[in-house]
Amino acid sequence: MAGAQAKGVPVSIANAVFDQLRAFGGYAFPKSHAAAFAVIVYQSAWLKCYYPAAFFCALLNTQPMGFWPPSVLVGDAKRHGVPILPVDIAQSATRCTLERGGIRLGLNYITGFGADRLAQLDQVRRDKPFVSLADLCRRTRLPRLLIERLIQAGALDAWGIPRRTLLWELGTLRYQADELDLPIPHTAIALPTPTPAETLASELAVLGLSSGNHLMALYRAWLDQHGLQSSATLETCDDGQRIKLAGLCIVHQAPPTAKGFHFACLEDEWGMANVIISPGLVIRDGKHLHSGHVLLVEGVVQREAEVINVIAQRIAPLAIA
Repeated sequence: MAGAQAKGVPVSIANAVFDQLRAFGGYAFPKSHAAAFAVIVYQSAWLKCYYPAAFFCALLNTQPMGFWPPSVLVGDAKRHGVPILPVDIAQSATRCTLERGGIRLGLNYITGFGADRLAQLDQVRRDKPFVSLADLCRRTRLPRLLIERLIQAGALDAWGIPRRTLLWELGTLRYQADELDLPIPHTAIALPTPTPAETLASELAVLGLSSGNHLMALYRAWLDQHGLQSSATLETCDDGQRIKLAGLCIVHQAPPTAKGFHFACLEDEWGMANVIISPGLVIRDGKHLHSGHVLLVEGVVQREAEVINVIAQRIAPLAIA
């Protein structure tokens, strides 16, 4: 202000200019920030290109952070040829590790395993490997709920015993410190084999991700039969083409500067698709726009150079018989 007055600028104009600069500074980025960000982006891209396993392993070990949840990072790693090895009671460390060119998921991804429980489990298994469910329970004294989650996550699959059988056996064990360490006989029963969808749902419930197939892969045959596009076939669609698209909603944004427009990102086993939702459609179908839901989108393809968007005209949960 003093400099403006020294140059003969009226106070009213100097105040107006200062207010504009202050407003701009509330959301603009300085050149130093842009330069630093560009360096980080370049370094990240270089690491992802030449050392993808180490890159994704580091990201998974630094959660929560950034824009994408761990399940999306795992899906992207798979699409870049990085094997994702499941949680294993003997092979997994407390955090994700590199193993045979892939990533071994860490025990910390199992819900409920905080630092104390992880240290307790790690300390006991250093003595000798676990040989049975009873051995695991009695040596670790972990709460029954955490043992259930180990089973549901597939951490005991290497034993070759079906997960439902292990859960049934867990119900017969008594292993708390104040209980007699006596085996309780039980009758073996034939339990139905879980479907791939049930197995995936179990892993997602306790891990938030899966080392197996993407959720949409389970329904791909049905989706193809009914003419729905995928993120891969979207690349071949023409500008203005009417399509139907299905995917898992992993991101939903409603920027305050977008004049009421919302933006969603749908993921399938092949990649991601961007969806633009008008203010009117947000009012009508916006209740379905929640991350984690599998959505059916009907709309029109919009191509601008290499960027492909879907302008939504209808959004609904995907209903498969």
